[in-house]
Amino acid sequence: MNPLLFLLLTTPQDLTVPQEHVLPVFGCGTGCRVETEQLSRPERMPDGWIRLKVRRRTWIQNCNWETKKCVDEPASGRAGPPVADVWLFADCKGEQFASSSRPDRTDAWMQDVYWREGDAAGEPKFQTVAGNPFMQWAKLCPAEAIEGIKFIDGFWERFRQELQKLRRDATPDL
Repeated sequence: MNPLLFLLLTTPQDLTVPQEHVLPVFGCGTGCRVETEQLSRPERMPDGWIRLKVRRRTWIQNCNWETKKCVDEPASGRAGPPVADVWLFADCKGEQFASSSRPDRTDAWMQDVYWREGDAAGEPKFQTVAGNPFMQWAKLCPAEAIEGIKFIDGFWERFRQELQKLRRDATPDL
């Protein structure tokens, strides 16, 4: 048998990269979302950080107020390029997340994944305005993210309870 044919027949046919280490979609502002496709498997760097390569697609919702119809369009201008291949990095012990155009992290934008000051000190940064670094980091550092995930779960439960209270308070007694 031809060696090349043998190699093709014995190589796994499913060479797709699993998508389990990325946040598939996160918001980037009103009418804006970023879709993330994992291009590589996570790998540990010599300094302990984890990295993986992703492709990000940014979409902006464009609405025509006369027709009252909205369409999603690739981002441009202030929202950045519509498609970009970038590297994501996580320092699990140091509670930091970074993204970079370079695999060595030399031009990385680094963020703490927890608020360090103010009223929210110690809480995970999962808000759109902050770029949701906590949830992106949590996909790469699930064991270290457990307490932050519990906080977020509790946040949404408290939010739901407050909405129910507002509805009760707004309903007139009959």
